Amino acid sequence: MDTKLKNRHELFIGLLLAYLAAITIVLANGWYESTSVAGEMILVALVAAAMGAWVFPLFKSFQTGNEEIFKAPFEAAALTGMVVVVYSQYGNIPWELHSQSATGITVCIIFVGLAASYWVSGCLRQISVMGLRAYMKEQSLLFKYGRGIKKVCVTGIKQAKTGIGKLYHSFEEIDFSERNNKVILKIVAVNFLILAVVCTLWFFGIFALVVYSVILFCVLRKYFDDIRGKYAELLRITNRMAEGELDIEITEDLGIFNPFQTEMLKIQDGYQKAVEREVQSQRMRTELVTNVSHDLKTPLTAIITYVNLLKEEKDEEKRKEYVDILDKKSLRLKVLIEDLFEISKASSQNVTLQIVDVDVVNLFKQVKLELEEKFKEVGLDFRCTYPEEKLICALDSQKTYRIFENLLINVSKYALAGTRVYVRIFTEAEGQTAVIQVMNVSAEEITVEASDLTERFVRGDASRNTEGSGLGLAIAKSFTELQKGSFQIKVEGDLFKVEVRFRIQELLSIANS
Repeated sequence: MDTKLKNRHELFIGLLLAYLAAITIVLANGWYESTSVAGEMILVALVAAAMGAWVFPLFKSFQTGNEEIFKAPFEAAALTGMVVVVYSQYGNIPWELHSQSATGITVCIIFVGLAASYWVSGCLRQISVMGLRAYMKEQSLLFKYGRGIKKVCVTGIKQAKTGIGKLYHSFEEIDFSERNNKVILKIVAVNFLILAVVCTLWFFGIFALVVYSVILFCVLRKYFDDIRGKYAELLRITNRMAEGELDIEITEDLGIFNPFQTEMLKIQDGYQKAVEREVQSQRMRTELVTNVSHDLKTPLTAIITYVNLLKEEKDEEKRKEYVDILDKKSLRLKVLIEDLFEISKASSQNVTLQIVDVDVVNLFKQVKLELEEKFKEVGLDFRCTYPEEKLICALDSQKTYRIFENLLINVSKYALAGTRVYVRIFTEAEGQTAVIQVMNVSAEEITVEASDLTERFVRGDASRNTEGSGLGLAIAKSFTELQKGSFQIKVEGDLFKVEVRFRIQELLSIANS
């Protein structure tokens, strides 16, 4: 730049600064009756400064208007102009001018504002120089980098939607069976951050708050619509279950109601088990009537037959033989009826227990000894393991005797002849429980479930060729449970195992004797 041009440029800068300073001085030393009037005068001063950006370039000797400083992006110039106008109208400057309390800092701010107004006007003047199309194409970031910005915005929006979607659906994953402090804190934290950002926007915060409220309303409406839909789906499933569709599968996503799926499955399982128990109960009732009829009819038919034969028989030897058969069949009928009454009383809990201190080891030995002849007849070899100390339990001695008797009679009837029978009596649970185990090999294949063997009139031999009533194990189980014990049967192939448990008494007189 030659000296002459340089001098002209310096002259222009001096005139510009003097022009802006003059406007600043006039504005700062004026009197304003209100802040609104002060604001209007500030706006007039800004317009005056802006007009300078159009007037000075008319003097070609100044060589101004096309400097690089006026080639800033349109968005930067527009944003600067908005900030200057808003601050000049809603900041502290109008109040200070009205109260005539303007300081040196205030004057500097006014001067900078006027300079910014001049710069913004100079930037926008390029529209008339270049033409709108060329100016927007070269000076607008939005037009110049629009595609890239659009791509970034689209990516940002997708990521925001994904994040908001994850956050939204995380609120659905509420487990009502647990404390949900984390979910509540997440909601509070998100709202805190949003409101904190809104509070920093000053005057524009009210608009941001309105937008946020609208978005929140839409989100909450969608959220509650989802809850309503999932609740309706839950009701539909429960109604179908109530109508008897116990095998319905729950495949839908129930959102916050997902924890109820586990409970629904439990209800389904409970209903199915109840139905199965009812079906089994109906089956057992039918079999009970059939078995009772069969077992009562067999000895009764024999009695009637032999009574008729006895009436016509003249031979004394045969008459005596018939009488013996009648005696056996009548006793058989008597035992069967007594067992039936006992199991009926036990099932109805209409039994009075005489609780005393009972040594289960000695009582079992006594029962076994009294049935020794029956065991010898079928060649059963007992292998018994007894504890050295007494096992004292609070039991009804007669009922407990009947339990052991039924167990051992069951062995004598159904065990394979010539095999070994294993008996173990011991303690468990640190000496708090007495356990009696009896194991034998079955002579016949056991074709019924182990749990069914304790039902009334159920036998291991389906052909019912033996003289058992089918009540022995049922009575033993009922008497055991009446005395707060447990009775369990296990079948492994031909191995038949019965396990009886009683609670051992402590500090009893018999134990100390």
